[in-house]
Amino acid sequence: MWDAALIALERFANPLHMGMLMAGVLAGTVIGILPGLGGIACVAILLPFIYTLDVNTAMILLVGSLAVVHTSDTITSVLIGTPGSAAAAATILDGHPLAKQGQEVANAVKLAAEEWNKKGGVLGKKIEVVEADDQGNPQVGVSAAEKVAADPAIMAAVWGITSVTCIPVSEVLDRVNMALISPGCTNPKVTDRGLKNTNRVCARDDAQGPAGAIFAVQDLKAKKIAIFDDGTTGPKGVADEVEKKAKQLGAQPLRYVIRAGDKDFRAILATIPKDVSVIYASLWAPDAALIAKQLPDVGLNVRLIGPDGQFEPVDYIQASGGAAEGNYVSFLVPDLKKIPQAANFVKAFEAKYGPVSSYGPLAYEAANIILEAIKKVGKADRAAVRDAVRATKNYRGILGVPISFDEKGDVTGGVIYFYRVKGSGFEQIKAITVK
Repeated sequence: MWDAALIALERFANPLHMGMLMAGVLAGTVIGILPGLGGIACVAILLPFIYTLDVNTAMILLVGSLAVVHTSDTITSVLIGTPGSAAAAATILDGHPLAKQGQEVANAVKLAAEEWNKKGGVLGKKIEVVEADDQGNPQVGVSAAEKVAADPAIMAAVWGITSVTCIPVSEVLDRVNMALISPGCTNPKVTDRGLKNTNRVCARDDAQGPAGAIFAVQDLKAKKIAIFDDGTTGPKGVADEVEKKAKQLGAQPLRYVIRAGDKDFRAILATIPKDVSVIYASLWAPDAALIAKQLPDVGLNVRLIGPDGQFEPVDYIQASGGAAEGNYVSFLVPDLKKIPQAANFVKAFEAKYGPVSSYGPLAYEAANIILEAIKKVGKADRAAVRDAVRATKNYRGILGVPISFDEKGDVTGGVIYFYRVKGSGFEQIKAITVK
């Protein structure tokens, strides 16, 4: 065994073989940078050249290329921007069914960075935006957060729309004093744990849920409410709050749990009593769209109310095939078309990325708050930036209302806005503030 090892080392010491190893590393890095390519593609691309080499040299080339191809692919998905910047905002994408909403978060942060860079950046350097994908999965989110935390150039993070990932991710970032602002993680636990680094620009579930119940009972005159969730942290948290408030208001709540990602909900929908006044579907847009489509199949003709995860014209309205018409969705920002301060943001975002549809405005505000904090601190100091973010008071951006964080990192005075599905979009009809 030792003889074989020594022979292998002698071969790598050969200048020709060492040069071929370096060539393999370079080839693997370049191939890995191309989106969607990995080890199999690497072999396929190098195969014509490999046939011209002797066996030993060919193996050394392959070893060099395959050793780095997957690493370089990961780097491409994570590092975006100009290397060497003193500050960076990490924007995290939620994958799979929520990818569109997660991508809007990323795009809004990039837009904010581009606008700052046109004015010279921050601390005299260009801003780099770092992306990572948590896929709406806590384990994947923790792994992504650890990579972000290990990069000393990253000062703060704009992270997530799913509370189930925000909670463990925030703990990873808290250990390195990195500020986090979430544009859409609404579960109370996100900020109730007393972490110094964790903030959000969105209202909490214990405001959104009660507001949904108030809307159902007082505006829609609901007496019996079927409440759906998928058992995960965010949707279940909203559903719990709806149930609690509905009881206080004298309505009868009925609870149902589905499995996210299923394609046929008719069996459980058929168990809903025919005298139910309204359905509160605490679900993400794809599942809510399917329920809206399948209700007529079980003889139910009732309106749905849903939380912020359904504020998505493609994944909810279009996916429902017209069945969502007249349904109601609560969201965390007012109608941007009615806010003069948002006009430039909407114009710039839509010119570059297409229509604003979900969490983009909140992510844009979060990124600007972080960059203002870095500017105020005047140096690349994570702990100081963390404290400056938490100290944010009366920040005036594009939402038409000042943003301040309380001692827990919650945005003060959170208002819930109710929209009705009309055609291919949402029409704001009411705003409710839950004290």
